[in-house]
Amino acid sequence: MTLSTNNFLHKNGNLNKFYLSVFLMTFGESLINIFVPIYLYFLGFSIFQILLFYFLSSVYFVAFSFWGSKITIKIGEKYAFLLSTPFLIAYYLGLIALKYYGVLFFVLPLLLSLRMIFFNYAYHLTYINHSQKHRQGRELALLGILTLLATSAAPYLGSIIATFNFSVLFILSAVVMFVGAVPLLFIKEKRLQIDFSLKSLLKKFIDDKELGNLISFSGYAIEAVIGRTLWPIFLVIVVGALDKTGLLISLSLLISLLAYHFIGKLTDKIDKIKLLKIGTILHALAWLGRIFVNTPYQILAVDSYKNLSEKILHLPWAAHSYDLARRENRFEFIVYREIVFNLIRIMVLPVLMVVFAVNFYPFTVSFAVAGICSLGYWFIKK
Repeated sequence: MTLSTNNFLHKNGNLNKFYLSVFLMTFGESLINIFVPIYLYFLGFSIFQILLFYFLSSVYFVAFSFWGSKITIKIGEKYAFLLSTPFLIAYYLGLIALKYYGVLFFVLPLLLSLRMIFFNYAYHLTYINHSQKHRQGRELALLGILTLLATSAAPYLGSIIATFNFSVLFILSAVVMFVGAVPLLFIKEKRLQIDFSLKSLLKKFIDDKELGNLISFSGYAIEAVIGRTLWPIFLVIVVGALDKTGLLISLSLLISLLAYHFIGKLTDKIDKIKLLKIGTILHALAWLGRIFVNTPYQILAVDSYKNLSEKILHLPWAAHSYDLARRENRFEFIVYREIVFNLIRIMVLPVLMVVFAVNFYPFTVSFAVAGICSLGYWFIKK
């Protein structure tokens, strides 16, 4: 099956520039993103402390999220993208200095959260404003393919550089991220009249009609944070070398790339809810498989399956989420969703910290929790 770019690229060029920027910034971020928990672990921080690091990031995100959304509305998504970049560069440079200045442990999560606030809100707002509903699955598939192309090669390349010097890796990543922001300068914004109040946003948290979305978003929030923080550390403990860890991650991501185009077309043609329910079951089984791996070959097999099941699940789930956003105040919905992600992590990360403090099969318990919670995807509002 061939992938025709004519099925994806847009004549107005705005999404094309967006795609290019996402590819470059994802590549820059993927050079180091998977290695940040490993880097903290190598610096001597305990897993309890690493989980605290990401807990603080979620606390800061919730604290500043509403005001960040207001700034995004005021300056527009293009400049919000650009505003997010210095925070990420400062975050990476701060990681280099962390081993010399311990107080940065409490500052770096703030920089990370500000980067996430402006980048995430600008990303989702740009996509909703410029995408076409009847092509949404294919558009998300192309974004996914570009992301996978970037993330497939980056972990292995990043691991080779990190083996010699983490500081060089952080600087290289920051430079690529800066270059990736340039195409955004040429996007013609569609300034829509969007606004909402803190009161209307808070009402969504007690609205019974939002219960399904709350469960679904919570499931994503929990399994994603476990996958991004604990799984990389588990990998390097089992595999024992950074370059081999990076290679395993790159290979497993590359295998899942083959399915993306097919799944994108399916998302446009069949019921998204039905497809994401199939993906939910397959994805939960992937987490179950992660509990039993203890060799590099087992990791490659299970992680390849996990990445494949994730694509089957996330494409229709993301497409349906954007459908829901279009039915309501689209930006308020996105802000609500992002706050839910981080509120749930504020609740769950301390529990995982206790699990690792007690030290009773902590990875097994964590992966089991991720698998059970990933079933929450199923309950997204129809």
